[in-house]
Amino acid sequence: METTRGLEATRALTQVRTVLSRAETARKILDGPTEYHTSDDAGGIDFDRGKYEDPDAAEMRAALDQVVELLSRWRKTGRATSSTPGA
Repeated sequence: METTRGLEATRALTQVRTVLSRAETARKILDGPTEYHTSDDAGGIDFDRGKYEDPDAAEMRAALDQVVELLSRWRKTGRATSSTPGA
């Protein structure tokens, strides 16, 4: 029987879960609306130029999908308990 780590809380697990969460957020951003161009002056948004998709978006999606797949086994599944003795 395989034990789950989903309820454990260690510093390492917290960091892995942070990376997982950020990868999932980045993936959602890449699937969402494309970005506006920025203007050359002051870095503001140039609404007149319309929207665009990052030229590397497809590769980014593929890489993020791999990260999510690799780290999903350590996803938090409920309220954390300390797995560190004496913590």
